[in-house]
Amino acid sequence: MKRSTRIRSILKYFVLIVVLSISLSLAWLRWESSRPREEWWAERHGRIETVATEASATVHGQQSVSVRLSSVSGLEVFFRVLRNGASATPKPVLVVLGGHRTGSDAVELFGDVGPHAVVGVDYPYDGPQRVKGALPIAKTIPKARQAFLDTVPAVSLVIDWLVEQPWVDQERIILIGASLGVPFATTAAGRDPRIAGLILVHGAADNRLWLQTQVERRIETEMLHYPVATVLHWLAYGPVLDTREHIARVAPRPVLIIGAREDERMPEGQTELLFKAAGEPRRLRYTDGQHIQPNRTEIITELLRVADEELVFLTNPVTDASDADR
Repeated sequence: MKRSTRIRSILKYFVLIVVLSISLSLAWLRWESSRPREEWWAERHGRIETVATEASATVHGQQSVSVRLSSVSGLEVFFRVLRNGASATPKPVLVVLGGHRTGSDAVELFGDVGPHAVVGVDYPYDGPQRVKGALPIAKTIPKARQAFLDTVPAVSLVIDWLVEQPWVDQERIILIGASLGVPFATTAAGRDPRIAGLILVHGAADNRLWLQTQVERRIETEMLHYPVATVLHWLAYGPVLDTREHIARVAPRPVLIIGAREDERMPEGQTELLFKAAGEPRRLRYTDGQHIQPNRTEIITELLRVADEELVFLTNPVTDASDADR
């Protein structure tokens, strides 16, 4: 009997220690994910130390250049530039942050870029793209978290390189954030005044709620949706990359928000809330169909058409709230 009592007592203490450890870890994670990062971002941005480029031709006769930059801080970023190399006239530049698997390959979705230059940026993540199992996932979390923080100064490092190129119109550097790229693009644009305009494609105002929608698509147990999404939000530095907070800082530079009428990955009303959070000048447009992804070519074609139509607004805006959903 005494032995049984002793075992129960040990188990109680063990459970108490586990619960306390988890609670303290979550409390630390919540605090750490919300710490201001402005000074850290400025230091991490640093200045360009090395540049490596490799040029090639495309099927459209355009020039494709792969660029790898490293900062004195140790930050590295890889991106691809697609442009018509025959013209030396300064041209508008579209800098694209897409899905994490698309990255710099986003330039290939544009086909013939015409009078523009397009820059596709890789997220600064050097871990595996697909992981399975608790241990491999645990090992990738620190690398993924570092990439979440590094993306914002990485964009500014790309801008550092662009403004030194003779073919870049420095007054018309437009940043595009699509889907996962929306929080990063919004935060980067809010910090870097050299970004002349911002396009947000199929993004949400509430990062945590957006994550919960993605969790709901993968986990059937309803009671897990909120806590899992909340922990993921903290792991991804959602409070620091708060889209609704940073979009207000972009004004008076123009913001174009593009929603999808049948977006299966977007909580209802989030596109409209994002538009309301933006300062003037701003515009709201919609595409037909579902959420953007590389194999939905008709949606990408429509997005490119909308971006082309709104380029004048993005580079020479006129404040007019009635322009919403033209």
